[in-house]
Amino acid sequence: MPNGLELHTEDRILLYLSGYGNLDEVYEAESDITQKEIAINVKVQRKHISRYLKKLIGDGMVDEKTCHVKGAKQRMRCYALSGSGLVKAKEIQKYVGNQVVKIRINGDTKEMLVSEIDGATSVHLTLSDIVAEALEGDDVLSMKNLESIEENRRRMMDEKTHRAEVYRKALAVAWRSGVLTSSEKHLIDALKDHLSVTDEEHNSMEAKIINDIPPLRNIHVDLYDEILGILDGQPTNREEQILELLKDKLEKE
Repeated sequence: MPNGLELHTEDRILLYLSGYGNLDEVYEAESDITQKEIAINVKVQRKHISRYLKKLIGDGMVDEKTCHVKGAKQRMRCYALSGSGLVKAKEIQKYVGNQVVKIRINGDTKEMLVSEIDGATSVHLTLSDIVAEALEGDDVLSMKNLESIEENRRRMMDEKTHRAEVYRKALAVAWRSGVLTSSEKHLIDALKDHLSVTDEEHNSMEAKIINDIPPLRNIHVDLYDEILGILDGQPTNREEQILELLKDKLEKE
């Protein structure tokens, strides 16, 4: 990637968050400023993003707040630049914007200031978008790839919505009897990983599903839990079969 765009991860986070306001008067925040979306947009593995954010918070560069997020039922942690972070982000913006990079346009390669790239495209690009694209490619940026960022982002959002709905329906089916067996939990956990559903998303969906279980089934849940408590440790295969029959019986009542 172009040397001038080789930013430290913390600087990429500050650059990305510079596109969003503070959290002082925000009631319902965009999902873009949650850990998952920040990790996706700055090209960091999700399991590492909390460490970088924690450091930036400790340095007084980033503020953290638990708030309502559009499309989410449960409050989530959101992030925004502090006053010091905004000052630092503006320095990064200036530095990145003044970098001269090679860019391929319709088969020809030319040099451009990074700050000029957005004006040369038919879509809107942020400096953070350009840096993220540079991380994916070589020393020459591709105008075609840059112009597809917005379309790819929309497609990813559509896919994310579809995956979430598939998972919600599977979770609802698993909970329809009012209890979640060990085998069902195993399958749900595997589906959760496969569809990249976060713990926060899972907890939000599960809380609503459980809350919607009819009162009679709540009694069944208590009964089922009592029976599980009588059993010593993990049920045997035979006990699991009996529990399944009992669950079917309770479901029909």
